Amino acid sequence: MAYTITPPSLPSNDNNKGGNINNNPPTGEPIMSSPFVEEVEPTPSPILGDIKFQKTIYSQDAFRKKVDVSISELKPQSPPIDIQGFFKQYRKIFFDIPKEGITSHDTLIRESMDYYTDFTDPKDEQIIDLEGQVEALNNRINNHIIGTEIIESAGETAGSIGDDLEEQAENTALLLEIGNPSDPNIHWSKDSARLLFPDGLKEVGKHMIKGNSQKLPNGADVFEGNKNKIDDSYRDLKEAYEKGGNSNIRQLQEIRTYSEWKADINKRATPTGGANTKRYRNCIDCLDYVRDIVKQTYEDITS
Repeated sequence: MAYTITPPSLPSNDNNKGGNINNNPPTGEPIMSSPFVEEVEPTPSPILGDIKFQKTIYSQDAFRKKVDVSISELKPQSPPIDIQGFFKQYRKIFFDIPKEGITSHDTLIRESMDYYTDFTDPKDEQIIDLEGQVEALNNRINNHIIGTEIIESAGETAGSIGDDLEEQAENTALLLEIGNPSDPNIHWSKDSARLLFPDGLKEVGKHMIKGNSQKLPNGADVFEGNKNKIDDSYRDLKEAYEKGGNSNIRQLQEIRTYSEWKADINKRATPTGGANTKRYRNCIDCLDYVRDIVKQTYEDITS
């Protein structure tokens, strides 16, 4: 496509009297007061019509005034995550989060509980007190303060002191095992080394399984419902162990107080029927059986 520059027409001589004969602009005046427009020849056939194309040329300063030539960052902006948005995403990926590991439900539960309880465990004070008693008892035994003085005067008295110390050590071990006697610790698994009730709640609950006696270990026929319903009660008891506490905070926790076990059983065995369902009462019968033996054994030994 050819471009032809059409020069501006010259003014007539009549209008140039006394002026510049060559029609040149006076010195110091701009040559062009507006952008130069270059005419273009009409588009050749086969396109018909009287069409003219024009090209406008701007100076660098004029171009920058009309066009934004600055460089801006084209980085996608991530919206901030608020509390509502966090819980929305949490519920969306709840079942994709692993149960254990660094990024797991277990981590969320423990970190949240630490924050909720101001990073203190209500059992810590009781444990510290009991540990203090054990330490004091060990100091008395290691230093031989009482034993040495009495052994020098009478061997029989020394033997009596030794028996007393042994009894105190046993009482301390019993106290560590039972915790609070009014709300005793109940163990889930069997352990022959325990002093109060080696069998554990699990062994008592197994008596409810279909094919077993479906009675308490002492022969008491207290379980309610047909055989299948009683069998369901054991599954509820086992689920209370596997998913104990709110948000499974006591999941697979071997040792819990009587009241904690009761709350966990209630949550799993009575989803709709309340505390009067047969499945709930069957589980509580097993729990009460263990509690009574633990408390009675403790009283018999320490009295």
